Amino acid sequence: MDSWDHRPSLNELQDKIRCLTDEIYLRSLSRYIYRQTNKVREQYEKDIFDLKIKILSQEGVVVEMEMERDRLSMELQSVTTRLQVAERTGSDLTEEYVTLKRNYLALTEAHEREVVQNDELSAELLGLAQARDALFRQAEEQQQRVRASTEGCVNGQTAQELDRVRALVSRMSHNRIMPEDLAMLDQERKSMEKSLLGNQDVIKDMLEQMKKSYEEQQHRLEEKVVAMGKEQQETKRAIRNTQQKLAEQSAAMLSSQCQLKEVEEENSKLQMQVKELNEEYRARLVRYLQDLAEYVDGLVEGKGVKGPPERVKMRGFVDSMLQEVRSSYRAREEQLASAARSYKKRLQRLTKIHQALLIAYRVQREQVLSQPENGLDPGPPEAHFSLEPSELRGETDRELQLLRQDKARLEGQLREAQEQVAVVTRPIQTVNFQDFGKSGQISEEAWADIRKELQEITNSTQEGHERERAQLITRATVAEEQVLELQEYVDKHLGRYKQEITRLRRLLGLETGLAHSAEAPKPRQSVSPSGIHAMKYNLPPP
Repeated sequence: MDSWDHRPSLNELQDKIRCLTDEIYLRSLSRYIYRQTNKVREQYEKDIFDLKIKILSQEGVVVEMEMERDRLSMELQSVTTRLQVAERTGSDLTEEYVTLKRNYLALTEAHEREVVQNDELSAELLGLAQARDALFRQAEEQQQRVRASTEGCVNGQTAQELDRVRALVSRMSHNRIMPEDLAMLDQERKSMEKSLLGNQDVIKDMLEQMKKSYEEQQHRLEEKVVAMGKEQQETKRAIRNTQQKLAEQSAAMLSSQCQLKEVEEENSKLQMQVKELNEEYRARLVRYLQDLAEYVDGLVEGKGVKGPPERVKMRGFVDSMLQEVRSSYRAREEQLASAARSYKKRLQRLTKIHQALLIAYRVQREQVLSQPENGLDPGPPEAHFSLEPSELRGETDRELQLLRQDKARLEGQLREAQEQVAVVTRPIQTVNFQDFGKSGQISEEAWADIRKELQEITNSTQEGHERERAQLITRATVAEEQVLELQEYVDKHLGRYKQEITRLRRLLGLETGLAHSAEAPKPRQSVSPSGIHAMKYNLPPP
């Protein structure tokens, strides 16, 4: 074998070692890119979660403001109702006052007419009485000489005439309106006017106070709305900036993912090339070792060098070494295959356990849903606990996953329809001044329900993000373990290659020394330690 025949093979070995170094560098680069991508993804998810929390808090504030607006509108409606009632009451009292005043004027006129009539009747009675007295005196003077019988008859007629006059006077005095009654009516009218005017003043003061309080509340609400608008604009600006940053990060992440895919494809190609070159390298190395062993054995036998059998028969040593290497490779392949089979069996077992748990959860949830009177929470649908589409193995599992998602969607639509029907059929309660406190209590309960729903939405969103983050961390951990295992495998075999090369270099140096001591005519150039050193450290051959 000529030494010039070995030089191209050494260059090829150097190229292969350089390719292995590039492969290790690419693997480390891919791991770095993967870690940076995970960091960017975690930051993106964190920003998304913070933005969702801010949006939920802003929605809660908006709901609170809407509830405050509804409460103020209810107060305004109630105040308007009271104002209308007070206006109607005032108009009724005014009409009653006008009627009483009209009746009073009519009674006053009747009283004046009665007074005039009484005065006239009194004057007439006075004249009649005077005329009667005159007639009576004339009758007494003329009839002094009348007999006693006629005197009794005249006395009886005079008594009857006096009784008739007394009855007429008593009847006229009875029908006459007394001044005390007029004074009482006047006092009653004045008290009614005072009460009516006083009530109107109180109502006006109350309306002014309510108007001022409403204007103050409206002013505070407007200020709060303006502040909320400014805060919302700032939040929108921050959201836009964050969205812009997220878009930039997404673009960077997409470019990094594209570069990562390209690097992975190139890495897979290089791995295939390295695998092919490794096989070729092993085959050539085996052939070189066999040729070297034959050369050394032939050189020793040709020169007649006598020595121990382990130094003379190098072919047997090389064959045993190659057999050990093949057995170690075979054992490693069997170990990896058994680990893959055990991992696959474990994954299948975990999938079966997960399916059994899903079935048990579905049965229990259907039992809870079939008995709504117990008031138990059935929990989320089973699609919430299903595996990711990338983790599903067969078409049957994917179809079941789609069916679970459809079932969860239909259950959500049914629940929304039931809630809408319950809201429509709920009786509408009228609000007045007596149950205003009750309406405030109802609004507080509704606000508590809204906060509870927002808290549940926040918790479910956070749980989903935490679950996704845990899955990503698990995948990253598994990928890093696989990369470390492959790196350890490559380092181990490279170390073994280096050890074998060092061992062969020592043996080759020893046999070369024996050949020089036998005074060979011209030593044939073989694989020198410097060449092996050049192969080891990626240096040009001497």
